[in-house]
Amino acid sequence: MRKLIVVLLMLMLACGAAAAEGELALEVSDTVIRPGKAATISFNAPEAGTAEILLKDMQGQTLSVVVENFSAVQGYNSLWWNGTYQGAPAPQGEHQLVMSLNGDSAAVPVTVGAIAPYLTSIDISSDAVTPAVPVTVSFYASTGGVLTVGLLQDEAHLEMATVPVQEGQQSYVWQTDLYTQLGIADGSASLTLMLTDGEDFNSNEEHIALTLSGFAAAEPTEEPAPQPTDEPTEEPIPEVTEEPVAEETDEPGEEVVEEIVFDTEGDVLEDEEQLGEEEIPGEIVYTPSYGSPYPAGEELNYWNLPMDITDEAAVWEVLMQPMTILYSNVDKAERTQVVLRAEPSEDSEGVGVVTRMNQGVRVIEHLDNGWSLIEAYSSTFKSSSVKRWNLLVQGYVETKNLKEVQPQQEYGFVVDKLTQRLYMFKDGKLFTTLMISTGLVNGIDPIQPFNETRSGEYLLTSPVGDFASGNLTCAMALRFNSGDLLHEVPYVTNADGSKNYGYTEPKLGSKASHGCIRVQRRKTPEGINM
Repeated sequence: MRKLIVVLLMLMLACGAAAAEGELALEVSDTVIRPGKAATISFNAPEAGTAEILLKDMQGQTLSVVVENFSAVQGYNSLWWNGTYQGAPAPQGEHQLVMSLNGDSAAVPVTVGAIAPYLTSIDISSDAVTPAVPVTVSFYASTGGVLTVGLLQDEAHLEMATVPVQEGQQSYVWQTDLYTQLGIADGSASLTLMLTDGEDFNSNEEHIALTLSGFAAAEPTEEPAPQPTDEPTEEPIPEVTEEPVAEETDEPGEEVVEEIVFDTEGDVLEDEEQLGEEEIPGEIVYTPSYGSPYPAGEELNYWNLPMDITDEAAVWEVLMQPMTILYSNVDKAERTQVVLRAEPSEDSEGVGVVTRMNQGVRVIEHLDNGWSLIEAYSSTFKSSSVKRWNLLVQGYVETKNLKEVQPQQEYGFVVDKLTQRLYMFKDGKLFTTLMISTGLVNGIDPIQPFNETRSGEYLLTSPVGDFASGNLTCAMALRFNSGDLLHEVPYVTNADGSKNYGYTEPKLGSKASHGCIRVQRRKTPEGINM
């Protein structure tokens, strides 16, 4: 299994950098940055310190943040930037990167280009594929270029076609009868699509789950007629109040499943937490508590877990550990929130919010006055009282409300917002992987940060069941954070009563919701779906 990179803003320090002399110097690997494609920014620091790099226009107006509070070492430093900040792409144009370190500054010109190419609104005439019926794939191409079509089966990838495409709604017809002699087996497979623009920038590779049959000996069948598609409306933005609100379904059972949502692109990264005796000096290890002023300790836990899904033993150990939550015996407590205070007093300023019953927190210190200092990702929704969108915060809560709970010990989940995948762990091993859609920070003016799926450690506590969102139906929902739920990819009900996933299913693998986690309905090779 390949190692997965789980941060969009990835910082890196060179090993054993020599001491530097002279002035602060800033360089960028690409003079043109396309949001969505990472470029390397490097600088030579005369001395160690805390650095800041901003994107500014030529008049000095700040346009975007590259990094703040970056711990620079003396000598060579470098970081990656993908042209976005908190999910929003930097504006196009001729700009400059401006760096400050220990009172010195440096600048380098840079051009921000168009967003890297992408494919969306992907639909397929049938996911049950036989050689007798050609398969039509429709999609929207963000730009003209070359579409590469392939088939992925049992880790073997067959490139089937490269075809020119124009910007806009397009279609490709897969003549399936031409592939009966190429060793394709019946069973599960994925159709892969990738768009390359005129400057050789590639989109993300999109996967469509298929079931293949009859490739050894096919019998002609009639092509199915297309299903009508209604125009769906988007899911409403969840509203959260400080008081309990009405619940849709039954109370949660005795056992709860732990879910980890990696913070891969929402927050500004600050100070690093070094773990392990064999780490290369200067190497940054990304953990959920990265940037915290309080060391997370050496004993493995969620807050110092390196973001590496391939370390199955470490991930499983953390998923099975007890969690500390903010407990309440009020009705529907999992839909209420607690304000974290800057000081141990109800009159102190709020610095973040945490959801009761299902959000994990890190206890830093118990005080003698009935208060405790904790750390968590702020679960700020649109209507939350403290507007700290998905930030790692530290604040005080009353100690009496803290309680340690034990998740069930059979399975757990890790959600990666960069890869848009849900990783299911069972009995100590990674069992299967499902495509998802998490929250999309849409809107430019004003931006809507409350749509970003909140990061952190959570328990799946409340079975909500099916619920309507406009003319979309979201099935089998499970609550994990106040207004956020994990549910099957939504569908529209056709006039004949059948379910139509044509609007939402093609978006799996990319951000699309208002904060909920949409999960694929097609079964994985291990037989798992939502």
